[in-house]
Amino acid sequence: MNSTSKAVIKNLNDRLLAQSVIVETLIDIIIDNDLVTEEELEQMILDNHESQMKYLEELKKKETSNLPFVVKQTKVEDDEEFLERLYFGPMGEA
Repeated sequence: MNSTSKAVIKNLNDRLLAQSVIVETLIDIIIDNDLVTEEELEQMILDNHESQMKYLEELKKKETSNLPFVVKQTKVEDDEEFLERLYFGPMGEA
């Protein structure tokens, strides 16, 4: 993994940690102020998650139904296996 990839991953990890801290803090505030119970909040989160997953599935179906041709999805092997089959040397020596 090169240094650019490591920097991108570190940035994503930092963002994920920051979002997790914010969400956890907001959840604590909501529950501590008796706006909802922990069980109610958990159910709301599960319901919203299910709703978003259904919405994403609908988008996928709509996206593929609008294509003028059928795209055959193939399994892509691991990046390393794929890259091993590529040649990056000088032209004419492959």
